[in-house]
Amino acid sequence: MLILWICAGAAAFYFLQTWIYARFWKKGLSARLYFSRESATEGEECCLVEQVENGKLLPLPVLKVKFQVSRKLHFSGEGDSAVSDQYYRNDILSMGPRQRVTRRLPFRCGARGYYRINGLDLVCSDLFLGNEMVEELEENSSLYVYPAPVGGFELDRALQKLNGEILAKRHLLEDPFEYRGIREYAPFDERKAINWKAAARMGTLMVNMRNYTSLQAVRIFLNLEDNGIWRQEELVELCIRIAARIAQMLLGQGIRVAVYCNAKDILTGRPMRLPPSSGAGQMESINRALARLNLEEEVDGFAHLFAKELEDGRKEMMSVFLSVDRSAAFQNLLETYLASGAEGIWMCPLLPRMESEVEKPEKLHFIRLNAEELLNGA
Repeated sequence: MLILWICAGAAAFYFLQTWIYARFWKKGLSARLYFSRESATEGEECCLVEQVENGKLLPLPVLKVKFQVSRKLHFSGEGDSAVSDQYYRNDILSMGPRQRVTRRLPFRCGARGYYRINGLDLVCSDLFLGNEMVEELEENSSLYVYPAPVGGFELDRALQKLNGEILAKRHLLEDPFEYRGIREYAPFDERKAINWKAAARMGTLMVNMRNYTSLQAVRIFLNLEDNGIWRQEELVELCIRIAARIAQMLLGQGIRVAVYCNAKDILTGRPMRLPPSSGAGQMESINRALARLNLEEEVDGFAHLFAKELEDGRKEMMSVFLSVDRSAAFQNLLETYLASGAEGIWMCPLLPRMESEVEKPEKLHFIRLNAEELLNGA
């Protein structure tokens, strides 16, 4: 008889705890999953913070936190995880009453991109691990991984050449803030140009001679079309890194920089168009826009997309073309553009074994970059 009572009591306890956990396990339970930083650069270390709090008296013997992120974020081997098209993680916790657990999951940013965590699942078991209850939580955390600027002897030499051409290019307008001396007044001079202090000292009217300002705007055109038989994703990504390096250099000199790209923005679905600016936030805007470029979708045709931009600024701005696309259509576009009197150069990173396939390199202002050197130095 005693055994029957014990069995009945055990069964009653089992069903009672099952009912209690099914009804109250979510009460006072919260979880967050967020990146420790808003932005990082390729190759840098970062952390994903996992924070779970049980705000009730009921303990949670087994609580699983499940989520998935891009496999391009390389986590350490700790924890129950799997990598396929995504990185899937299943962390198991044991939560006491009114307890908070915070974990920092380190990872390395393996590639440029815009990464999001759209949610996580909480899976709880009762005391006997006989039943599992699931709750889906929304989470909206994102991380920008900027392209890592690259360097190498050939690229540095190409940038020096670009710098020289920019400094040699002059506007016809004078710079009102830069003076190179004074001279005697002439009838064609404006009255506001008179230097009255110098005139009083010299006993005759003197005017300020203003210097000419250097070219203050450069456009970077990223053509990410890949028309080869084999995808050249590594070289396409290299073009994006080179664009970041050029923009960084020019903005550091106070030169306005614009960036155009025919790949689509992963958020807006539109091609990248950043107008010229040299403001404090321009480099961050460029980095964020480059991070959001989506290479998994087909890019738009370069010539059709940027015909207006090429025509509008060809006399006022220097253009830098970054493209591993060496098709006849692109070469004809460049030839026509440069023949119109526009200023521009074409930089193309290629592996040593690859043919350039460029028939008129001098006419197209073609600069071949050693991609192997740039990739090894990245």
